[in-house]
Amino acid sequence: MCGIWGYVNYGDRLNENQIAEIYTAFSNVCITRGKHACGIAYVSGGVLSVKKAPTDLVSANFSYPANVKMLMAHCRLSLQKNYSNNNNNHPFCGQTFDGVKYAVEHNGILRDLRKIRRQFHLAKTEISTDSYLIAQILNTKSRLNLQTLKEVCETLRGSFSFTVLDEKNNFYVCRGDVPIYIIHFKKLKLYLYISTRDLFEQAAATTDLWFDYKSSNLELSAGSVNLVPTNKGTILQISPDGNLARETFIFQEEKAIRHNWYMHEITKTEELQQQLANLENE
Repeated sequence: MCGIWGYVNYGDRLNENQIAEIYTAFSNVCITRGKHACGIAYVSGGVLSVKKAPTDLVSANFSYPANVKMLMAHCRLSLQKNYSNNNNNHPFCGQTFDGVKYAVEHNGILRDLRKIRRQFHLAKTEISTDSYLIAQILNTKSRLNLQTLKEVCETLRGSFSFTVLDEKNNFYVCRGDVPIYIIHFKKLKLYLYISTRDLFEQAAATTDLWFDYKSSNLELSAGSVNLVPTNKGTILQISPDGNLARETFIFQEEKAIRHNWYMHEITKTEELQQQLANLENE
């Protein structure tokens, strides 16, 4: 549907050229999942920055400081024609009650939007993207942590994986039924992720990371490169020092969108067409 990728460079062991190489490689393959719009989010000097554009991630040619520890990127494939208005594109910004600012990006389709907005007494917004509901709910929380994200995930209906980056350089991954593939390069002190394994390997094969990746036994967690497992109903937190914490949530299976989320384009089967048509009336 859409594509997401990013990194957590908690060890500062990569030089500027290596970071640029990773950004180029992963952006080039990620756009196969969406070329309508794009965006990035990162923290520099304690300030959360978001840049987005109604074009593909490669053409946008965003600039960002090479020394940022965490960066997340989004490639949007839109089912609506609202991407020309940049307010509708990812990442979306928000702030919890304790004043912590964050950015969130989503891959998937959400449903029951009107019902959930009534439940939380959410104000009307000019942003018409379904994904913005995540930020609206998170904005009602006292703080941003594993527990409040669990509450958000168990409120959502539809299909999703989404990531959150806060201004304190805490990074979160929330996986419903939509895939996300995360690798930890322990020697480099680097986490790197993208939507699917095949895209990861296409991108990594063009970087200096490839030899270490291919020489490791990912499934046995042997060697310097490990797979970070994310099953349905998983929440991860990666702290600025690289520590990993986990939480789980109950995914609402009965409200999922039946689609092959591993595919890199929308295949509008009759069943999916009917589901999408029903969403317009929810």
